[in-house]
Amino acid sequence: MGSEGLDSPEFVRADTMRALSQIGAEVELLPASDVSQCIALAGRFDIDLIVLDRCTPETVASVFESEIVRGTPVVVVIPPAASESEALDAFRHGAADCVRVGDDYSEVLALVAMEQIRRWRQLRDREASRSKIQWLESLNEAIVSEIPVALAVLDEARCVVEINPEFERNFELSRENVRGVHIQTILPPELVESCDLMQLLPPQGLGLPDGSRLARMVESGGCELVFDVRSRRLDTDGHILLALSNVTKTEFLSRRLGELERFNDHVVQSINSALMVIDADGTISFANPTAGQILGHPEAELKGQPVDRFFPPTGEAPSPLNRVLRDGIRSKGGEMMLSRASGGAIPIGISCTPLLGEEGRIQGAVAIFQDLSEIKELQRQVLQQEKMASIGQLAAGIAHEINNPVGFIHANLAQMCEYLDDLSEYLDATGDLNRAIRLGAAPEINRAADALEEKASKIEIDYLRKDFASALRESLEGSERIRHIVSDLRDFSHQGGLTTTLADVNQCVDSTANIVWTMMKHSVELKKDYRDLPALLCHPMQLKQVFMNLLVNAYHAIEENFDAASEAVGVIEISTRVRDEGIEIRVRDTGAGIAEENLQRIFDPFFTTKEVGAGTGLGLSTSYGIIQKHGGEMTVTSEPGKGACFEVFLPLTGGPQPDDSITQSDS
Repeated sequence: MGSEGLDSPEFVRADTMRALSQIGAEVELLPASDVSQCIALAGRFDIDLIVLDRCTPETVASVFESEIVRGTPVVVVIPPAASESEALDAFRHGAADCVRVGDDYSEVLALVAMEQIRRWRQLRDREASRSKIQWLESLNEAIVSEIPVALAVLDEARCVVEINPEFERNFELSRENVRGVHIQTILPPELVESCDLMQLLPPQGLGLPDGSRLARMVESGGCELVFDVRSRRLDTDGHILLALSNVTKTEFLSRRLGELERFNDHVVQSINSALMVIDADGTISFANPTAGQILGHPEAELKGQPVDRFFPPTGEAPSPLNRVLRDGIRSKGGEMMLSRASGGAIPIGISCTPLLGEEGRIQGAVAIFQDLSEIKELQRQVLQQEKMASIGQLAAGIAHEINNPVGFIHANLAQMCEYLDDLSEYLDATGDLNRAIRLGAAPEINRAADALEEKASKIEIDYLRKDFASALRESLEGSERIRHIVSDLRDFSHQGGLTTTLADVNQCVDSTANIVWTMMKHSVELKKDYRDLPALLCHPMQLKQVFMNLLVNAYHAIEENFDAASEAVGVIEISTRVRDEGIEIRVRDTGAGIAEENLQRIFDPFFTTKEVGAGTGLGLSTSYGIIQKHGGEMTVTSEPGKGACFEVFLPLTGGPQPDDSITQSDS
């Protein structure tokens, strides 16, 4: 309640404050000294009554012209004097009442103020109620009009009282034409029959059935429509609300979802690969039968098991599943060892994908893996067959290389047998001389000495002794050469173990080159440049297979580039060196080279430029896979007609993958 008094030093008159204070504590008095302060108070509080206490006519006029009375709070004016004209002016401006100052001023002002406050609050409450009712009516109309549900209000006889726009749209009806018409008449017969509609609309006094029913009909275009039908009593006069929700798309999606779920379940249960779902905390939430077979556990028992029990980390490196759960790193085609429930470990190929939530948060992972035991065994067999095939190609050269020393060893042995016969006669003569000397008879000594000298001259003892020693040395050298060839061949053909070992790469390269040299030495000049190398943790036999494939291919490329009848020879250069924390091995040839269109496919399995039957196309592919498994890389550069250069890089750290198995490249 505001009070204004600009015409006196005290802008709030004491008699006015005493009169208004009689109203009670539920009314707060807010004194104001001018119009602007009154406006400020009206902006902060809900004003019920404004009292203009003996203000000038100009002030009264400015108050009624201001914004504070536009929200229609009541204004009571106390004129400054008992003037009829000033009271009339106040009423013309819109004052609710005027109170003159007199003997009963205090009682009259309190009564007038309470009455005006009561009237104002009643008016305000009625306006608020009317506004709320209008808002609720508008809201209800909007809901009924816009809700995607066909609504019909039925009377006790089940005739239509009202329908909403959705009902009109769904059944192509007009509300003016259906009012008072029985519901069975306006709805399609198949829809009424499919849901037994009248059971949902029982007579007054009977309870409505629980839940909803599905109703079906065929529209004019031939498509089936499905409705969820529900009913509800509205009042005690028998009115019922009938609601039909079009669930055609929902039912289709539900049916389709069920089909997809069954399809996915059949696929998951039938695939040969193991499939497993892991929660964010690392526990198994789902596994298909194949996963149970590989892990050695029934799939039902795997649920709730910690995944680390079967996929332990390798050294300090986490398993692929731990990486995808921790960092969301997707992996494809990785290989690792898996621990089985029955004990032992088997090699597997595994792909992992993170399960992401709405904000990209990792909620789990999916793992698909396969048992590679049989594949690894087949790959080892293929690798061994490749070795034996390479040895088969070298057989003729190796046989020639062995036959040469065997031939001169045999000739030397025959010669040494003859020399041994001559030496036997010489030794017999030496024995006769020795006996004569012991007897001490000069004539016998002289005869024995002459016979010994004659025998020495006859067998050419000095030449025999020299040639015998030479033949013996040549035979020893030949046998040593044969021993080296056999040793290199045995090392190369050996299948090798599953464990890695520290090896001298130069020795691996050189022993392989010695074997290949036996078949190429008549048409190839072999140059070697070996630098000092640190020992490398590797599979030596597998690396020898790589070097064998590269050298044999280089030899074939040289044969292809040079006419067999020409005297020209090709050159194969082998070099080794340390580079970038690893070892580099280069094999360069002056052969036919590789066509540009074949460079991208040279390491593909079964790719070969040789005639049918002349090659399997697995040599370089196998070699590429071996180098990859050692953590290295193999590259090739070539210019047709000018040879090719294969470069192998093997890192000193990392070494072969933990499963110690070699696979062919997928590139």
